[in-house]
Amino acid sequence: MSLFVVLTILSISLFGQEDKSKDFTYSFSYIPPYLFLSYGEVGFLPVYTNLEANIHYKPFDRVSFSSGLGYFRVTEDLPDEYVEYYNEHGQSHVPAWSNLRVPLQANYHLVKSPQKTDFYIKAAYTNGIFFQKLVKYETDGTTNTSRNTSYIPSIGLGVGAVFLKHKTVGILLEGTIEKYSSVSDFSGSTFFILKIGVVI
Repeated sequence: MSLFVVLTILSISLFGQEDKSKDFTYSFSYIPPYLFLSYGEVGFLPVYTNLEANIHYKPFDRVSFSSGLGYFRVTEDLPDEYVEYYNEHGQSHVPAWSNLRVPLQANYHLVKSPQKTDFYIKAAYTNGIFFQKLVKYETDGTTNTSRNTSYIPSIGLGVGAVFLKHKTVGILLEGTIEKYSSVSDFSGSTFFILKIGVVI
């Protein structure tokens, strides 16, 4: 029943506009290596391929919604001394992992009808699917590789702005603090993201 109500409201909002094309915008963004908390220490997570494409829908003057698809991949080449250490102690290491994510975001716009810059406050729930490659180093120097997949959602709050809003191409800038919702410990599961993109 609740899904039917939501779909009805969205349909009324969509078809009740004189110019529906103005309600939809599209963005393509890059997320640089971002800060994360690891047991009280702050460091950069070496994510070099981190892209996101989104559709933005603004049915009301101050409220909009965003969703899309994002992907990042992390690879780490171990120095020889680390490989020797793992071999001697029979330990495992994760040299590569990737993440496919689907963000669901709601935005509250601070200005009803912005002329140049559109500032907003955002709340997001991100569905994240992680693909990991685990390498097991045996004491005799051999290795065994396995792969696993896990679903780890995250929740986040942040601020954002679209510059040159009424030009053909705008500039998107967002800053967000996110936490993996399935991890109770704040330290080690919280990270800070800066998103830079273009909006058409």
